[in-house]
Amino acid sequence: MFYSRSITVPANTAEGTFRETTIDLSHGVITGVIFRPRPGHASLLHVRVFHRRHQLFPDNADDDLHGDTFPVQWREWYEMFEKPFTLTIFAWNDDDTYSHTFDIAFEVLPKYAALPFALARAFSNIVSLLSPRRIFTRGS
Repeated sequence: MFYSRSITVPANTAEGTFRETTIDLSHGVITGVIFRPRPGHASLLHVRVFHRRHQLFPDNADDDLHGDTFPVQWREWYEMFEKPFTLTIFAWNDDDTYSHTFDIAFEVLPKYAALPFALARAFSNIVSLLSPRRIFTRGS
């Protein structure tokens, strides 16, 4: 399943007075995340995603998702098997003139559907580590 939300943050929304939005997901594994700031943000819009007071995205607590125009997306493996299946999104806008909008989306699969992808990725990583080219060429 694919869950998405567009969120607009007014101008002059400081980090201490962030805008809080929730998104309800389903039971399963978050296998993908897409964060897309709209053009013109100049990296003034900032976003953090939490699950039960634990910051999920980005991983490091002192950072946030930000950018301008280009989407930030990655593969993920975060299991959500106990209620609530709700993510909390904190966003703030350092722009003193314009409100800014961003899109955020989460791909959620049932564990039985996500597991084959995870196993294939792990197998691929192991094979690449054992590649003869890597062993005999000293990493070049």
